[in-house]
Amino acid sequence: HEMNEDAIILELRSAAKRLSAVEIATLAGKLTGASLTQASMITTFKQAFPDIPLRTLLDAGAWARLGGDMSDGEFNELLRPWLGGQEAANGAR
Repeated sequence: HEMNEDAIILELRSAAKRLSAVEIATLAGKLTGASLTQASMITTFKQAFPDIPLRTLLDAGAWARLGGDMSDGEFNELLRPWLGGQEAANGAR
């Protein structure tokens, strides 16, 4: 089933506490029922995570899974200050 936009945003925000940026992007594609593109990734992440600067999201558009040359590790690292299971990274399990 396709979720509405508000439900998708809430789900992604919840996932940000425990998943990497790559995992969140994969989840976003599953929840929207569409293949992730540069434009849809930027739009979805900006709606779900308004604290991420647009410039950072534009840079993240170079991710290999969106047709660029940025690795999964680089994508995670770029977005780590806002995403990527900060709780797990801080030693909480």
